[in-house]
Amino acid sequence: MKNKKGFIGAISNYKGGTGKTITSVSLSSALAIKKKKVLLVDNDPQSDSTRALIQDQTSINECMYDLLDPDTKEKPDIKECIYPTIHPNLDIIPNISETSGLEIPLSIAFPRSNTFLRDHIYDHATKNYDYIFIDCPPTLSIFVSNALYCADFVMIPMTAGSGNSLEGVKGVLELMESVKKEGNPNLRFLKILINKIDRRKSAHKANQANAERRFGIDNIFKSTIPTSSDFETIETMRQTSIFTYAMRSKGAVAFRTLATEFLNFFEDIKNSEG
Repeated sequence: MKNKKGFIGAISNYKGGTGKTITSVSLSSALAIKKKKVLLVDNDPQSDSTRALIQDQTSINECMYDLLDPDTKEKPDIKECIYPTIHPNLDIIPNISETSGLEIPLSIAFPRSNTFLRDHIYDHATKNYDYIFIDCPPTLSIFVSNALYCADFVMIPMTAGSGNSLEGVKGVLELMESVKKEGNPNLRFLKILINKIDRRKSAHKANQANAERRFGIDNIFKSTIPTSSDFETIETMRQTSIFTYAMRSKGAVAFRTLATEFLNFFEDIKNSEG
């Protein structure tokens, strides 16, 4: 695309508890610390990414609700929906819980509503940011469909201790293939990220091996994210990421390592396309 600078990625797994928000917030923060310009789109009405990254919640005026509401005739300028976060180089389009009430109106407006998010953010985001991540809800809803129609790639977190999260991976891949056929042919699967891994536990090692057999070792990040009480703590806090709470923790180290692997992957893509 002409003047395109950045890539948009949807972070999705329809199973809950797989670390989508921790991944979205922590990877975005790690890349921002590495001086990349990053935008995080909070596409989950639970708004956990918003609570983690926006200093003053009362400052939110325009947000995802206004971009997606099918009854809003005049959409706000996308710049009015973007807010700075607790990390330099990282901005966010926040969400509010009321957005969950848009699921039925958006479904009624289907299939036109599939491209609402893409129509409003794609051009501005890809021209002004290096990487854009869409934090998705733990469903296969119209919100996730919007994310996949908007995205260039899909990244799927799974939990090492849960065999069910493997089924969530399968579900997202199937929806991705459907979206590719129906309106976003350039959408690609990036990789699976294995979260909450404890290598002392045989079940965790078995689930990782199962994922490698089912989806291929090349489709899984070499970097893994360990279990950590720090992640459990920051999930209950506001205005906090792993890098503001515990910069030297094993969780922070893991996400810095993941950010390096992620950047190397995209550097290879840019070189091959250039």
